[in-house]
Amino acid sequence: MSPCSKVLIVDDEALIAFDFEMTLESAGYDVMGPATSLDEAFSMVGNEMPRAAILDIDVNQHPVWPLARQLRSNGTYIVFVSANLHHEELSSEFEQEKRLDKPVSGKDLLAALRPAFA
Repeated sequence: MSPCSKVLIVDDEALIAFDFEMTLESAGYDVMGPATSLDEAFSMVGNEMPRAAILDIDVNQHPVWPLARQLRSNGTYIVFVSANLHHEELSSEFEQEKRLDKPVSGKDLLAALRPAFA
């Protein structure tokens, strides 16, 4: 697929990350990652920005906000996926971004990404 179909996955829960990866690849997306740490994710986007990103909010006990800010400033569509969607940043700084509560079905994940590729 072309670079415009790239989706970054960042989640420190490996089974969830790989489930997301399989779902996206089956739907024809080109997956970056999954990254299981913020350092990995920053390294991946240092070379090429994805069209969309699926971000867990707490990655190895580090908030994802610095990465989310960088992605958003480069025009990346963001979907936050977390078991805890009660972060101040979601209502103050990232109120426009899509968010999904874990556990997430493949159908819901794909539906959340659809606007990025419309």
